[in-house]
Amino acid sequence: MPISEDEKLGQRLQFYREQIGLTQQEMADYCDLSKNYISAIERGVNKCNAKTFITYGKVCGISLDVLADFPNSEPILIELRDRISQMTLEQQNRLLEFLKIVQ
Repeated sequence: MPISEDEKLGQRLQFYREQIGLTQQEMADYCDLSKNYISAIERGVNKCNAKTFITYGKVCGISLDVLADFPNSEPILIELRDRISQMTLEQQNRLLEFLKIVQ
């Protein structure tokens, strides 16, 4: 029987939680949920809502695109880092101000 998308997401959530050494109870406390509910999310039994998903990302220090297993954005980040490193400090500050406006 193929694994469902909920189970795949649950496995990723569990993996990243365990990577930072957090128990299900500790994650439940961060999410304001019960340990049993977190367990059910990680097993793919319960669906993960947006608030819980975002909390996992923040607590684990993982971007949501990585947590959701979206295509790898690493090449874009590398190119941005390279281009920004070639800018003067003044250009970097102007870019930062621009990004704050369009965000």
